[in-house]
Amino acid sequence: MTPLLALAPIMLAIALLILRQSSWISATAGVIAAGLSVVLFFPTPMSVLLQSGADYFPLILEVALILLFGMVLARLLEAAGSMGEISAWVESAAPSRPLGVALVVFGIVPFAESVTGFGIGVTIGVPVLRLLGCSLRQSAMLGLLGLIAVPWGALGPGTTVAAALADLDVDELGVATAWINAIPVVIVAASVILIMRPGLVSCLGIAATAALMWAGILTASIAIGMAPAGIIGSLLVIAVMGGLFIIRRRSTGFTRRLGIAVLPYATLTLGLLLARALQSTFPSLLTQIVASPPFWLAAACIIAAFTVDSRRTVTRSAVRSWAPIGAGTAAFMLMGWIMTTTGMSAAIGSLVPAGLVLLTPWLTATGAVVTGSNTGANSMFTGTIDAVAAASHVSSLPVVAAGNAAGSLAALAAPPRVAMSVQMADPSGPASASDIGWVQGRALAVAGANALCLGLWIQFMV
Repeated sequence: MTPLLALAPIMLAIALLILRQSSWISATAGVIAAGLSVVLFFPTPMSVLLQSGADYFPLILEVALILLFGMVLARLLEAAGSMGEISAWVESAAPSRPLGVALVVFGIVPFAESVTGFGIGVTIGVPVLRLLGCSLRQSAMLGLLGLIAVPWGALGPGTTVAAALADLDVDELGVATAWINAIPVVIVAASVILIMRPGLVSCLGIAATAALMWAGILTASIAIGMAPAGIIGSLLVIAVMGGLFIIRRRSTGFTRRLGIAVLPYATLTLGLLLARALQSTFPSLLTQIVASPPFWLAAACIIAAFTVDSRRTVTRSAVRSWAPIGAGTAAFMLMGWIMTTTGMSAAIGSLVPAGLVLLTPWLTATGAVVTGSNTGANSMFTGTIDAVAAASHVSSLPVVAAGNAAGSLAALAAPPRVAMSVQMADPSGPASASDIGWVQGRALAVAGANALCLGLWIQFMV
């Protein structure tokens, strides 16, 4: 009975989400249910809660600020026309449709997603794919497949949450996730090839681009750290493929407007890298703050604001849009902390037969489809995954990494994200139900295949 009672907060939150309640209402209901469960069935000493909360609550603030500044940056760049400038350059530089698609799926979309999160990469990638001549359904699906770097989206708050709840070093989890993310990358590359049906040379080009992105993220995770790894890996793809396109055209195609468009991105990337190097050399509270993702996201917002006349209106709109998302994410994080600290997650883990770690990726995959966020999925299920790993007598690091990778890619199948992608492919009118259904089915198939492969890999390799 106790494990079933521990499930109540999660099931309540999921039920409300299925009934189309907002994420903050669903998560808040889950927090209240978790609190009542602690009082009635999982009593925990106040000293334990205070000690754990002192370490975890600053993380909630950091994630909330990452989400805030990421959304503000995305809105400012959209208002400045920066997205259009970047899209026009890709459309003019790509020598063929398949290679242009590869640049978008493994370069442009992951880069934008790593910087801002929220599926913003889809809003950039889908219009470019349409300009490259892809059909409406192809563009929508390929844009979603570009969410291959979601573990590092918005500088990795979801991965940070998973590390905190499983008591793992965030950079170690980033490296483990980067290694195992080879499975999602293979699945996405195969999906791109099946959708595009290119010739042999273009097929090899797509595979090489996917491998380059994976290798870039892995190398950056090892050498620099988790937070900027997605930016660096996707930027490597953009640099290499863009360089090849430029050599072929014998023209850079760079303009002053394009330079202004990419300046906030450059500031964020270089600033974060330099600040992390400074912090490793001179560790202190000040350098820790300067090296944090919110600091440089805020700096990028300031630079982007100079190019927007209506910056105040745009910023206010972004803050209003952020409020329910930030509240929902914070509430999911709080619910995950309560359940992990009080032993509720461990109780849920006892429902999974010992040794069946292959089921754990399905937990976060399901959570991501329902919440549309790997941060929400990790908040709900990382504690349970950690408990299953402990009961199975295996290291929690690869098991949590597999769950992180599964939930991150499964976010592409969240119904609101699918609808947004289809709408972006044809902004002239309401999205067709048949088009949404087509994309939704294939997105769920990709998410399911990924969770299955990750589960099998964990079961037989760990």
